[in-house]
Amino acid sequence: MSEAYALREGAFGRAVVLDLRGDLVAHAHAETQFAFWLGGGRVQAHLGAELVSYSENVALGTNAYESHDARLLDKTQPAIFLVLYISKPWLDERRAASGRPFFFPSPRVPISPALRQACWRLLDLIISVNANALDRLEQEVEALIITAIDATLAPVIEPPRSRSPMLDHRLRAAIAYMREHVADPIAVEDVAGKVGLSRAHYFSLFRDQLHTTPQVFWSAVRVEEAVKRLVLQDEPLTSVAMELGFSSPGNFSRFFREHMGVTPSKFRRVASGPDQHPVTGVARG
Repeated sequence: MSEAYALREGAFGRAVVLDLRGDLVAHAHAETQFAFWLGGGRVQAHLGAELVSYSENVALGTNAYESHDARLLDKTQPAIFLVLYISKPWLDERRAASGRPFFFPSPRVPISPALRQACWRLLDLIISVNANALDRLEQEVEALIITAIDATLAPVIEPPRSRSPMLDHRLRAAIAYMREHVADPIAVEDVAGKVGLSRAHYFSLFRDQLHTTPQVFWSAVRVEEAVKRLVLQDEPLTSVAMELGFSSPGNFSRFFREHMGVTPSKFRRVASGPDQHPVTGVARG
C-alpha cells in the first residue's frame, strides 16, 4: 500500500521519505516524530480529540508514544512525507547540553519559510549519494527540530500539552512487563492486575502521562522490537513474525504497514543499504 523512497539513519534516529498510499491506524512510536507533507493527496491526523490537517503551512509534531493516525482524504493519489523519528537518547543529550525542552507543546507545527527550507535541505541530504551527507544530516536534523518546536511555542487556542516529570511507578512496571513479554499475547486487564491497578486507573495513567492508550503503547513496543530485528538481524520475515507472536507473516506485514506506512520487507531493504528512488512530482514551496 505504501513504499519508502529513501531512509537515512544516524545517532539522531531515522529520517524517512514515505509514499503513503493507505491510512495508518491509531499508533505511536518510541521516538519523537516530525512529519512534513511534501505533496500529493491531502491527509489528516487525529491526536485524541484534536484534528490536524497537513498542508503547505502545517506539519505534525508528536512526542514519544503519543497516539496518532493518518487518514488519506484523496485515495486516488499517494501522499508524500518527510518523517523524522528522533531517538530519546539523542534528545536527552541535547536537552542536557542546551537546556532546551525538545518537546512539542502542540502537535500542530506552523511552517515558516525557514522551517520549509530546512525540510527541503534535509530532503536533499536524505536522497543524496554524497559520502559527507550523513554528517550534515545530523546538523540539519537538530536545527530543524529546534525550529519546529520553537514554532509551536507561539500562542495557540488549545492549552499546551504537559509533560510529566516522572512516570508513575506502576506505569513504569507495566511498560517493563510489556517489553519483557513482547512476543506473548497480552490482555490489558492482565497487565493492569500485575501492577496492582484497576482497568480504569490503568487506562487513565496512560492517557494522562503518555497521551495514549495501553493497546496503542503495546503495539508501539512490538513495532519497536520489529524494527530492531529487521535492521540488526538477518533472519527470515517468517521467523521475525513468529518470534513476535504473530500467527502468520501476512498478519505481521499488515500490522507493520498500518503502523509504519511501509511493508517490513521494503523497510529492511531500505534500512540495509541503498534502495532509493528519486523523489519526483513534488513542487518545492
